[in-house]
This record gives sequence, structure tokens and C-alpha cells, in this order.
Amino acid sequence: MKFTIESIMKQSTKFLRVYGFERPRHESVLIIKNNLKKSYEDIVTSKDVKISLQARNKILENLFQRLKGKPLSKIYGLKEFYSRQFITSEETLDPRPETELIVDVVKDLLKGYKKNKINILDVGTGSACIIITITLELISRINIKATGLDISRKALQIARKNLIKFNLNKRINLIKSNWFESLDNKFDFVISNPPYIKINDLNNLGKEVQFDPLISLEAGLTGLRSYFEIAKGVHKHIKKDGFIILEIGKGQLKEVDKIFSNQGFRRILKEKDLQGIDRVVVYQYKRTKT
Repeated sequence: MKFTIESIMKQSTKFLRVYGFERPRHESVLIIKNNLKKSYEDIVTSKDVKISLQARNKILENLFQRLKGKPLSKIYGLKEFYSRQFITSEETLDPRPETELIVDVVKDLLKGYKKNKINILDVGTGSACIIITITLELISRINIKATGLDISRKALQIARKNLIKFNLNKRINLIKSNWFESLDNKFDFVISNPPYIKINDLNNLGKEVQFDPLISLEAGLTGLRSYFEIAKGVHKHIKKDGFIILEIGKGQLKEVDKIFSNQGFRRILKEKDLQGIDRVVVYQYKRTKT
């Protein structure tokens, strides 16, 4: 029996539609293109091209993984962030569009920055997509050195692959550390997209999120554990005029403000995501009266 791109596309699109996927044909094309190593346009315009039985079986294998809710990023090990493709795995959190706000905020803060070099720390770096993106976006404007830390050795292995991919392995340092334990220097910027999901809310997350590592999602009964850790430990690692830039969860603004205020910081900025949710906050040390 002969198999073509068109026949496997029809078959996979039908399955995806039955399972309630919003864009079944689009998802079908993505699965086929990732297996055949072709562009989206090639798949759409080459319907009569024959494929091997082996290729067809692999496409169906990945299709059934997708039908069970597994994200394409976890199937193929790639995820787009800020228009770049990053290597990912089941050991790293898939970056969400709202996390791109952290990059935007850093870029905005640096527009009036007087220093000609900066040192940035990414706490819980995961795949390192945030710190790599910031470095690539700013490298032509300012001398930037960066450090990414994570408690997961396997996540750091993925981060290392991304550093090599973007030729930044000599500019960004990776450290295995439980929060700030293995650090001894100070930074101009400390950024983080920490875990902020309440433990009782984990079962309410979408299917795709269930494939992210639990350690990158769960933050205790209140969802605030990470912010306590950062606020408590950052003093030794943030410069006096430095910025702390964090992603937060829905409805957490007041509590996170309180946590950082109790540690001597004030919020100077907040940014909402496209859904109108307070998503990124910036803190600095409170000004002392003279």
C-alpha cells in the first residue's frame, strides 16, 4: 500500500477533529512536517509526495501522543519563545507567551540605563530561554554578562544545549543551586519566572501543562513559596540600585508586594498580560530618607 502526505494528513486531521482540537489540520501539518523535516509550506503544497511506511508509522505514533494531550514541544523537543526556537524536554517548563513580558520589561528599563555593562541573574533558568533571549536582544547595545541557576541538573543540561545553539556558552554561566545557596556575587538585574501554582490547583491545569515538571509549577498551599525564598535570599545578590523582575500568577500582586515590602523592597512597575492580568512586577530597594 502506498502512503502520501495527503492521505496521512486526512487521517490525522480526522482524529484530531474527533478529539476536539481547535485547529486539527494545522496540528496535523505540524506533526507531519516535524517528522519529515520539511517546512510548513512544503507539506501543504506537496500532498501527492509519497512517504515510507516507517515515516507513516512514526507520524501516527506522534499523533497518538498528541491526542493524549502531550504538547508538540514535548514530543519534538522544540518550543518557540520570542520568535526563536529553543530546545526543551520533559525536564523543563515550556515558556508561555506571557513570559515574554519579562524580556520586554528588561529592555524598557535599560532604555535610560547609564551603565555600559550589566550583570543579570536568572533564578530557576530551566531551558535558559529567558536569559538567552535577553542577552541576544541586548548584546549589541550593552556589555552583558549573565548567570542562570537551577536546582535541576537535567534542566541545566538542556540549558547548556541552548547556550551552544545560540553561541552564548562563554557569555552565560550556568550554576546548579537551590535558590541562592551556591552564589557569592551581586547582580544589576535578578529575574525569575518561579513556580507559583497552589498545590490544590494542580489538577485544574490544562492537559498540556501536566507534562511540565512539577518542580517548575507547584509552590505550596498559597502558591507564594517561591516569592518568600527570593525575597529572603536576594539581599546578598542584588546591587543597591538593582532591579528584581518577576512573573506572578493571577491574583497574587498584593501578597507578593507584601512579601517584598517586608524585606525592604518597593514595587516600581507592574505589567499586565494580554488577558489584563497583572503578570510581571519590578522591585527595588526602598529609598531611605536623608
